Amino acid sequence: MTFFMHRLAEVLGAPEPQEAPEPALRPSLAVARNEGTDRQVVLRSLAEQLVCEANAVIEDPASHMDLADEVGGEDLAFTITCRDHRARVSTSFRGGRTVGRIISSDLPQGEAHELVGPEALPDLLVRLAVVAGLRNTESAHLS
Repeated sequence: MTFFMHRLAEVLGAPEPQEAPEPALRPSLAVARNEGTDRQVVLRSLAEQLVCEANAVIEDPASHMDLADEVGGEDLAFTITCRDHRARVSTSFRGGRTVGRIISSDLPQGEAHELVGPEALPDLLVRLAVVAGLRNTESAHLS
């Protein structure tokens, strides 16, 4: 198991509900197109890996996380869903610049924010699992 899988299994198998971690965020800022595109591609690639790892640990198949890409428009975007909780990670292309953004009702609202980088994704996925109320009843600790 990966470090992320161990971490999620521990959170989901804890005897008491765990506190949801806060993924590291920063205010959304416009950056060059190539930089914004690269950031989005790295986030999307890692998100796919982490969703697969999470689903290997989550006992209830009906509660598995889902990753969906959005096609079209002026954004590159994907949404991670866990039960009725979701987080949308996007990069908007306008005027030769890009702006990253994360939208989730489970995160602070107001000023536009983006993940600080791929290192924030594990906390985001653990947060989605916790706020969705996921719990493993059997030992999900795979060796």
